[in-house]
Amino acid sequence: MEVERLELGAISKMFEDKICAVDFCEGTAVASLAQQEFCLNHFIELCYENLQRIDPRGQKLDRMPLDLASLRAFIEECSRKALDVALHCEDITNLQRGRLLDILLWAGELFLLLRAPTRGFADSILEEHDAVLTRLAARHY
Repeated sequence: MEVERLELGAISKMFEDKICAVDFCEGTAVASLAQQEFCLNHFIELCYENLQRIDPRGQKLDRMPLDLASLRAFIEECSRKALDVALHCEDITNLQRGRLLDILLWAGELFLLLRAPTRGFADSILEEHDAVLTRLAARHY
């Protein structure tokens, strides 16, 4: 079984004939998320919006129940695509690369938080301690 190697800029070449799925945006698509193609800036914006929406920190306790499997799937897809774009996209600025790294780090934290056995346990840790202790607790339970 041979593994295909992507060269730098390969993502840009894969999507070069596709445009961003956001209305009135004519930017070239560089990544797909939830089966839609997005330009780099809209991909970053969409990742930030969704990560903020599902982040349990700072949320009210009376939220509706969450489907943890679909949240984990989104977090994995988001982080995998952010890494692909950061490594293979041409003409990326340092600011965009930094935002992609921020998305990777945030997605990693959320994945650990969602691994906690009960939401009440994770919430109680979040109220009393900083994020480092929360990540440690999520690893051990």
